[in-house]
Amino acid sequence: MRNLSELWSSAAARFADRTAIAHLDATYTYGDLDAMIHAFAANLRNRCGVSPGDRVALIMPNCLHSIVCYLGAIRAGAIALPVNIRLKAEEMRFILEDAGATVAVVHGSVWPAVREAVGGLSSLRRLIGIDMQGDGITPIDDLLAGGDCEPAGAEPDDVAAIIYTSGTTGLPKGAMITHGNVLFNVKSTIRGHGFREADVHMLVVPLFHVTGLNTIMPTAFHQGATLVVTSRTTPTDILSLIERHRATTFFAVPTTMILLVQTPGIERFDVSSLRLIAYSGAPMPVRTIQQLRERFPGVLLHNFFGLTETTSVTSVLPDDQALLRPESIGRAVPELQVRIAGDAGAALPPDRVGELLVKGPSIVKGYYNRPEATGEAIVDGWLHTGDTAFIDEEGFIFLQGRKKEMVIVAGENVYPVEVENVLTRHPAVAEVAVIGAPHGVLGEVVKAVVVLQPGADCTERDLKRYCVERLASYKVPQTFEFRDALPRNPSGKVVKRELGSIRLNTADEGDCRSL
Repeated sequence: MRNLSELWSSAAARFADRTAIAHLDATYTYGDLDAMIHAFAANLRNRCGVSPGDRVALIMPNCLHSIVCYLGAIRAGAIALPVNIRLKAEEMRFILEDAGATVAVVHGSVWPAVREAVGGLSSLRRLIGIDMQGDGITPIDDLLAGGDCEPAGAEPDDVAAIIYTSGTTGLPKGAMITHGNVLFNVKSTIRGHGFREADVHMLVVPLFHVTGLNTIMPTAFHQGATLVVTSRTTPTDILSLIERHRATTFFAVPTTMILLVQTPGIERFDVSSLRLIAYSGAPMPVRTIQQLRERFPGVLLHNFFGLTETTSVTSVLPDDQALLRPESIGRAVPELQVRIAGDAGAALPPDRVGELLVKGPSIVKGYYNRPEATGEAIVDGWLHTGDTAFIDEEGFIFLQGRKKEMVIVAGENVYPVEVENVLTRHPAVAEVAVIGAPHGVLGEVVKAVVVLQPGADCTERDLKRYCVERLASYKVPQTFEFRDALPRNPSGKVVKRELGSIRLNTADEGDCRSL
């Protein structure tokens, strides 16, 4: 196969009568899905004027349409642009403008933020609405019937999707993921996680992140398996869906796992169909791994690691190492090279800490319209991850530090400079430094250390409200500390290690569960 359209066409031909998707109270066969994908692709071309290479933004929670529109856009030759629905209008607008999106498919549940984001956007020619109506909005149902569309014939090195990842400058960067990247990741998923044709996969992780988009969905379709698609992520919802659909695999961030094992009455659910639970995105407490063993006896537990820039799966820690090496992210999947580099760039021996570098078929093409950033991140084919790590004698990788001071909140990446840039725009703030604070459920939350302008009258509540209006919820600081000055080194740089961190109390942890 050369591209994702060929992957899907092969699946639709081989598995036409099998169930491809279970969503809400309905099921859809591969044949059903194929007809919708063909129609949407044809209407994108013929009614919406989409040309090969145009960017089609997908702004919606996990649903039937998120998959139809993704595969339909690619079939039409467009580049899919999944957008994180948790972003605020200002953040969304930057992505849509930077990528030059010509079409946006929007779910009604996120329309308030999107309406503000798309106002006056010069590149946007068409808005397509799901469960919403309005002037200038084309209903999705009008584009899902009639018409056929020959696939655009993309090559492996052509870009299939652009996913924006936070940048150290405070501005997101669009990672260009190729068809070849995803096809290799499908192979890595089968090798690393052992996906099977008879599997029923819970698709709980969002399709605007790479685990859902590039790992679970295309691998399931390649094998003719079933996806249980949901945007409901409470433990009882997940357990109910596993029981109802006899799901066999379940991927989630550690926060979800922590809450899951603490669910009262968990023993009432029949989850005997499960054979694999995988977690990634943040450190997993050993106690939670032990509780998963107790709650789900006989189920394989996999830790794994990946970045947007590596398409998804980079390394996998197999079940037999889950408690023997709980701090490890596993070994690199076949055909990927990893090494640890010192400050001078030379490879370090086992057990020495340096920067983690990755090379192989999963490394993205680069950052959209960011040649300098691409050149800094990918050197001679090696992706410089910015993560500090070491590799032991047996090839197991152990992360040691955060990627350029990144904070990970329930699996979501937050770069401090993004939050600092917002807070410094507040008229009462003289300067600010943002760090991560340990949290028992979310892994980390954001903490802001603030120096106010002389004579300013401003409270934690004022600053938090200011952030809530401008940032995604998981980026909003959950605590503020006010100081007279920030610690600095002789060159004037803030010394963040001297700011310390706090541990939130139990009540605060409960308040953060909606992040």
